[in-house]
Amino acid sequence: MTELLDVKDIEILKALKVDSRRPMGVIGDEINISKATVSRRVAKMEEDGYIRGYTLDVDVGKMGLMKSLVSIQIVGSPVSVIIEQLRSYTEISTVYKAFGDHNIVCEVFTRNVDELYEMIQSKLLKMPSVRNVEVDILVESIPLNVNADLDLYNNIVSAPNER
Repeated sequence: MTELLDVKDIEILKALKVDSRRPMGVIGDEINISKATVSRRVAKMEEDGYIRGYTLDVDVGKMGLMKSLVSIQIVGSPVSVIIEQLRSYTEISTVYKAFGDHNIVCEVFTRNVDELYEMIQSKLLKMPSVRNVEVDILVESIPLNVNADLDLYNNIVSAPNER
């Protein structure tokens, strides 16, 4: 059974979000626990599924790429069927199932607006169940609270009866 995270677990996760390559001993020193305890807690959070993996943040703009969010409204097909079709489009990095005006939101990488337009026209809009496509070209990422998820979790766990 998955156990709830405690304050030290949250502090470890916050440190790993800043730099997942930071040595366990350094994290332990920062939060006043041993390197072995940090390692054991990280292994347990990985095992319990709290930590799903470690990622790399690449500056796609420096690589001459453009990132967009493409929202798709689907009619007449299960979302899972459309997602399977989208797997073959190399421009799409991530697909999110959504609740709202659109059923799917895709992260799309292209070299320019013309390539994005061509991908939408020749691929997405040719899919019979696609009814509407909206595009947002992402210009800049401005992190506001990178720990919003962990802070909210911590507040919920700290005061479970106040929900």
